[in-house]
Amino acid sequence: MTVSAASTSQSSALVVDPTSAIIDAIAKLDPQADRTELAALIAEVVPQQGRRAPLAEQLDAGPDLLTGAGAQGSPVVVKLIEGLLARHVAGVVAPACPFCARIVTLSRGRDGLRCCKCCWDAAHAKPCARCGKVGKIDRRTSEGEGLCAACCRTEPTLLEPCSGCGRLRIAARRDGDLVLCQACCTPPSAICSGCGKRKPCLYANSEAPRCKNCSDKLRTESCSGCGRDRVVSRRTDTAQPLCKECSTTDTCAHCRRRRPIRAHTEKGALCQTCYKQDSTSHRTCQRCGTVERLHHHGLCAACSWHQVLRKSLTPSNGAMRLELEPVVAALAATNPRTGLNWMARASKQRVLTALAEATGPVTHTLLDTLAPQADAEHLRTVLIDCGVLSTRDELLISAERSIERRVVRVENPDDRKILHSFATWHRLRYLRANADRRPLTQDQVTYACNTLTASAHLLNWLRARGKNLTACTQDDIDEWLTRDTFSRARGFVSWAVRGGHARSIEIPRFKNEPTREVFSDHDRRWALARRLLAEDTVALTDRVAGLLVLLYAQRVTKITRLTTNQVTHTDHGVEILLGGQPIAVPSTFADLISNLIAGLPDNTVGGPGAWLFPGSRRGQPLSPKVLLRRLAGLGIPATIGRNSALIELAAEMPAAVISGLLGISIDRATRWTQDAGNTRPSYAAEVANRVSTPRKGPGCSGSTPAPPDGSGTASSSCPDLRVGQGTRVDRP
Repeated sequence: MTVSAASTSQSSALVVDPTSAIIDAIAKLDPQADRTELAALIAEVVPQQGRRAPLAEQLDAGPDLLTGAGAQGSPVVVKLIEGLLARHVAGVVAPACPFCARIVTLSRGRDGLRCCKCCWDAAHAKPCARCGKVGKIDRRTSEGEGLCAACCRTEPTLLEPCSGCGRLRIAARRDGDLVLCQACCTPPSAICSGCGKRKPCLYANSEAPRCKNCSDKLRTESCSGCGRDRVVSRRTDTAQPLCKECSTTDTCAHCRRRRPIRAHTEKGALCQTCYKQDSTSHRTCQRCGTVERLHHHGLCAACSWHQVLRKSLTPSNGAMRLELEPVVAALAATNPRTGLNWMARASKQRVLTALAEATGPVTHTLLDTLAPQADAEHLRTVLIDCGVLSTRDELLISAERSIERRVVRVENPDDRKILHSFATWHRLRYLRANADRRPLTQDQVTYACNTLTASAHLLNWLRARGKNLTACTQDDIDEWLTRDTFSRARGFVSWAVRGGHARSIEIPRFKNEPTREVFSDHDRRWALARRLLAEDTVALTDRVAGLLVLLYAQRVTKITRLTTNQVTHTDHGVEILLGGQPIAVPSTFADLISNLIAGLPDNTVGGPGAWLFPGSRRGQPLSPKVLLRRLAGLGIPATIGRNSALIELAAEMPAAVISGLLGISIDRATRWTQDAGNTRPSYAAEVANRVSTPRKGPGCSGSTPAPPDGSGTASSSCPDLRVGQGTRVDRP
């Protein structure tokens, strides 16, 4: 009877003051804890008075709940432990998930225990009705079929037009007729209680709205991994905070580098790159049976690529039109993974969507209307390479657009009309005539654009002074020239005088004394050539291109436009066509060229005009700027190397031979022979005037400049020649 009364008295005490009982349980672990602060914490965690008594009873029955067994308690116990850890109360231990043993937030309940979200999802995993992958069911169709998150994004019955971006997406928020996707679903704007600025805020309708930055600051602590103040992503077993970077970064078991971990396998933690190459990431494609890293929906990249293409080129209101079938076939012929990576960006999807919504056949004119134009250019390149579209000079089209942009810079309509006539009947006419004979170069387009830019500035400058082109005098031109000693408007002024738009004005020809900068040390050219021949660590493309510069004096712009058809394998070796006559290549260099051709991708070899130096864009050669940068990285100055090679060749060969072998004009070859001090310039004119084809002379295929031999000295066909004592050779 006495024991019963004592028990009743103890139970009544808990009911009367549960807050004090909770504080007493915490004080057993940390007697130094501030009771007032603990009372405030309890009021925050359990604001309802009626829910504090059950919490006190749990702590009284299980004192180890606060020392690591919190997973056996209620959600209120877990919330209390999180608050105590945030206030650094001694003796409190963060509970681990009872199923995966990780120190994470225990936000779910499973089998009477608190667990993390991942373990809860694993317990409730079911097969997806579309891809068959066992996992979390994100949504269900109208027929009740469960779909995973990936299949939900492609299920037509679940997609709706977003009121924000207009794309077909799963609705993340609704407000009457307003439907927003996850990307457009931003919180309502309010004045943040933390920074005082109007921003999209959480709890916007409450008394204390908070923006994302201020919300993150509340979770900011000093990371135990890197020591920086960062948002806490997870905690260690000892409740030490870790930022997102430190919590996901570890030493990869394959490459042994510290990188973000993509997966934990039997071999250990693997980074993204190593996981893609590891066999554990490979699965069997449900359509073709190929075992590789699948793309999505249980399909490999090859099977997914064709499906993604057709879906992207199908308009939302109907079936794909027949004019797009050649486009699908052309894109499907590209590398599937490369194509899928290209399609991953929203800008590429917008281009294909606009193409799907258009009407009529796919032409260059239609592609010119698509935006962004850079993505449309990639599509144009693929279609041209596959024969869907005819080839056109893209530099000429680029010049026409650039010239049009410069003409509209003229403010006065009358002056703009004059400049438009000059651009149309002079500059564009010249470019189009050249384009009919051979492909344009970037230098030609740049010169035309610079001419129009200077002309537009001149016309605007005259109008600012209250004059026009008709009233312009030579004094005005001289004053204009003081702004720049070299005015590119000379061609425009001469044309305007001939056409009657101006009178008695001219811009003097700019006198430029050309210089030939060469290597000060003759041996440096051959040392660079020997290095390219011997070093296997240098990329094969750079070795061949560098040797063409150092041995055959070729411009980088010409090297990048060499094709495989210009390389011929004969009984005597390899010949390369740089000018009008083929050059027999020495055996060492010939092996490099043969290996370069053998290593070209399959889609660049065999066709007419296949590039010897293909670029990253399908069907296009390597950019000259890229090749210049790569050669400079190897310590090879392309211009100086070419000048050094050409000045030595011009010193020992007639101009006509140099012109025929290296592909430069006879006038330029003659000037080079004069600069080199060649005493036979008259031989060039004699050979050039011959009607018959000149027979091969001493400088032809058998006597072409050969790379240095193993002894470290130049071949007999290219003797040791030093031009003067300096590094420049001035043309008289």
